[in-house]
Amino acid sequence: MTKEVGWKKLKRLIEFNDSLIEYSEIQEMLSNNPAFAVAYMDQVFLAISLKRMKQLAKGANGEEINESNFEASRIETAWELLNNKFEISTPEYTSALDYCTLSRKKFNSSLTAEEAEQGLFQLLFIAEKLENDDFLTEVPSDIRLTETETAVTIDGESQRLLTETTNSTKESMFVSMLEVLQSSSKESVANADSFGRLRSYMHVERDIQKDFEKILIELKQKEKPGLLLLCGSVGDGKSHLLAYMKEKHCDLLDGFFIHNDSTESYDYDKNSLETLEKVISPFDESGTANKPVIIAINLGVLHNFYSKQRKEGRFQALCDFIDSSGVFDKGHQGNNQDGNFYLLNFADAQPYVLKNEGPESPFFLQLIDKVTAYDHSNPFFSAWIQDQEKEISSAAHTNYFLLQQQEVKESIVQSLIEVMIKKKVFISTRAFYNLLFDIIVPIKHELLSSDEEVPVNDMLPNLMYGHPDRSPLLAALHEIDPLKRRLEATDRLVANLILKADSFHYVKEEIGEKTSIGAWKQVKSMHQQGTQTEFSRLFVRQHALLYRKDYDETYREFVNYLYFFYTGDEEGIGQLFDLIENVIYAWKGSPRDRYIFADPPNKLYRAAYEITIQPEVDENVFGSASQHEEVERFTSSMRLGFSQRGKTFLFELDYKLYSLLKQIIGGYRPNRQDIQDALQFSEFHDKLLQSADRKSNMLLVHTHDGTIHELKKPRFSKANYEVGKVN
Repeated sequence: MTKEVGWKKLKRLIEFNDSLIEYSEIQEMLSNNPAFAVAYMDQVFLAISLKRMKQLAKGANGEEINESNFEASRIETAWELLNNKFEISTPEYTSALDYCTLSRKKFNSSLTAEEAEQGLFQLLFIAEKLENDDFLTEVPSDIRLTETETAVTIDGESQRLLTETTNSTKESMFVSMLEVLQSSSKESVANADSFGRLRSYMHVERDIQKDFEKILIELKQKEKPGLLLLCGSVGDGKSHLLAYMKEKHCDLLDGFFIHNDSTESYDYDKNSLETLEKVISPFDESGTANKPVIIAINLGVLHNFYSKQRKEGRFQALCDFIDSSGVFDKGHQGNNQDGNFYLLNFADAQPYVLKNEGPESPFFLQLIDKVTAYDHSNPFFSAWIQDQEKEISSAAHTNYFLLQQQEVKESIVQSLIEVMIKKKVFISTRAFYNLLFDIIVPIKHELLSSDEEVPVNDMLPNLMYGHPDRSPLLAALHEIDPLKRRLEATDRLVANLILKADSFHYVKEEIGEKTSIGAWKQVKSMHQQGTQTEFSRLFVRQHALLYRKDYDETYREFVNYLYFFYTGDEEGIGQLFDLIENVIYAWKGSPRDRYIFADPPNKLYRAAYEITIQPEVDENVFGSASQHEEVERFTSSMRLGFSQRGKTFLFELDYKLYSLLKQIIGGYRPNRQDIQDALQFSEFHDKLLQSADRKSNMLLVHTHDGTIHELKKPRFSKANYEVGKVN
């Protein structure tokens, strides 16, 4: 179900004081004023939450929760009560909490349209759950099998969509097996107390597991019990790691108390933070611990706990340790151990690494290999083979074959790294598996009869790039759709496809006979069927997946600079400083060397000041991986800048800002929106101007004729300035 359809259904689902605005209006609001959009959605969220409570209470034949809890100031507590009393699903509860976190950010000037859009996804997910439960209570059970519920997760947020299937799809063991990859599957939400055969097969060892084992050994050897905070985001593997350790290395966890879910409450009268305080109380200054404790905790909850304790003056030593760990400081390499306190942060473990040849993700490739391996111990492959033996076929079976091709796997992984760097998308393990389901199984999935071919829009390349409404991750991939790169080679591919007498033969020549399967078998009839556009899109996308060209130049340069920055390559990063220095002069303009304008171009005279600047970097991070060939711990941005007259000014350079700076070097003049988007750089530029020597030298430039007057402070004179004409 698309966001637009979901928004329209809200009118029927909830009672709203005013009539709900149209979907186009909320989209415009999200783009132009994200904070205002979130403020509006807050009212919708309150109405949905109240309706959901009444629905759950009715379904459980229980008492309703007091409606006073469903006011803006107490809505997070209301959802905690809902979770404790009615045991709502983890994805739904997580979506509600994450929306509450987003809502608090509406007062923050840095709130982005992307974040607000994510809030809309969370809101619609809960609304869909509300509608689904209404549907299940009204529709006979034999009809319910015609729909299966799926979820898409990104950075911990989950939304449910309806994937339409037919009862006949249930005959496919393969498609049924794939459903465990969905975020809504009970297999996707790990339980720290359960590690079944499937999870055992899917397990991929990571460096953070080795770090975890090392800390456990240290804690067991300590005389005084210690506390380990296992931090991260929803779906990144905390519960999976705990379950794995209990199954495979239970001796290491012997004697530990494990609080797996920071949102869990053992007492209906206590909220999650109060429960957390109770668990950690032995580690307060006045407490005495009798056994080591492990707490798996989401970063947002940890921050709430930290803020509360700082305000109340409790857990001083623990809060000081959290400060020193730098867990809330992006890119800060902090201390993960102090005395009896330990901290292990999944957010520090990027799923990809930076190398001299470019970024790679052995982790993501291993995850795909677990699903696609030609091995009968692989339950997905085994089910696929069994379906083939029974002559069961569908688009999903064709897409699975395409996904087995090494070049396709590597290209998908590179595309995911690209959106992580360009769009700052966080991809949890759960979200990654859900993506695999989304690009294998179409929304409207049906088994094919013997004479049917796969619909062109159900092919993997189109599912990957052509469905931005299906999930936030697919929306991010849509932004780097190969169709959006206008290249001469791409135009030539499309022209030849349309004009060749034997189009199928041409397709096999270009992408190989092995992968010219599925919908391609009907490409010859595209002119009769009027599907030239659909096949052209598929051709470009599939060609890009099979023969991924080098990254676009700006992206490739930025990734190289990231590697230079973290490995401490001064010569390599020097080229970046040359570019930034040129932008400093071009940002507001420069009348001559070493001078930059301080005034906008709409004034009759513009003042320009001389600047003398030197490159600077954040020395705490620059070169932090200088002893390694691969950079494993990093953020996708660099903190650097310039110094002037004894003062240093740094800013955060990410891909979006770098792309803008490249455009400016090419002659582009930043508009008001650009300056707002690049607020950090704009403020950095202003600080350079403010720190310049404004007393000794200044230029006044006549805007219309370009006449320049130089104002100098005379050394031996009562005059404030001497004025001389330069040209």
